[in-house]
Amino acid sequence: MRHFRVEETHTAYSALASLSSGNKKKMSLSISEALAEAARQLDINLSRAAETGILQEIKRRRDSAWLDRNRPAIAACNARVEREGLFGEEHRGF
Repeated sequence: MRHFRVEETHTAYSALASLSSGNKKKMSLSISEALAEAARQLDINLSRAAETGILQEIKRRRDSAWLDRNRPAIAACNARVEREGLFGEEHRGF
């Protein structure tokens, strides 16, 4: 079973955040006219909104892939806790 350190998790999210920094590349994006008009009326920056949505989707998919890779270890850990309980459980006050 692989144990994950806090530094690894922090590094992964820092790397994700760094995707939106740096040089920008001009891209073509197609969205419905009604959506573009609603965004314009609300003064929404389409580039920023698209970037935010793409980052959220990247995070969602990476999180899902991490869960898929680690599902056996998580199940084994949960089974062990069910079987043996938690360390120090008898001393808990809650």
